[in-house]
Amino acid sequence: MVNKNLYDVAIVGGGPAGLTAGIYTSRARLKTLLIEGNNIPSQCGMTDLIENYPGFPEGISGYEILAKFKEQAKQFGAEFLSDTANSINLKNDNGTKKEWYVETGNNKIECLSIIIAVGARYKKLGIPGEIEYLGKGVSYCATCDGAFFRDKDIVVVGGGDTAIQEALFLTRFGRKVTVVHRRDRLRAAKVLQERIEKNPKEELKLNSVVTEIAGTRKVESIKLKNSN
Repeated sequence: MVNKNLYDVAIVGGGPAGLTAGIYTSRARLKTLLIEGNNIPSQCGMTDLIENYPGFPEGISGYEILAKFKEQAKQFGAEFLSDTANSINLKNDNGTKKEWYVETGNNKIECLSIIIAVGARYKKLGIPGEIEYLGKGVSYCATCDGAFFRDKDIVVVGGGDTAIQEALFLTRFGRKVTVVHRRDRLRAAKVLQERIEKNPKEELKLNSVVTEIAGTRKVESIKLKNSN
């Protein structure tokens, strides 16, 4: 007797990797369930502009491209569950039949295989004041919190694509945006570097690292150290 609740594949993660996996498995006619964390948004989904993905010469927001991925997976039969995976366990019956169990907040999903595509976490600086002022001036998401910093002086730490893209986005709100980078040059794509250099609201602090975040009830200042 076939268990109608038994999936061929359960995919944990609703970002680009999980959705792409869902497209492939459902196209292979595998019964697929994709479990999306309902309180853990994809970092891609919080990106205001993606312009290095083929097929979108004018760029596209992270939210929009994820919606397109999801619609494509649904088109081939993938099912979706908005819930948080709490544990994954293996059941072995007499050494012949192996099934996995994914337990979520409200469900217990049985499947024959699992793809874990839970993405990445924000990289923290690990300096005094970072945790204390989280939500009080410290943020890891420009598109989420940029509007809170309207007409403020903003500091972005990092020199890669993500940092520079966020810094450019924040010029919509901030009075001035300072990019602090530990090396003597940025690592972001040249097109992003060119936009930073041309933007009158942007300032670069190279060969510098942030050593402390300070304030009273909210962030008021940072300490910099020369990284040479």
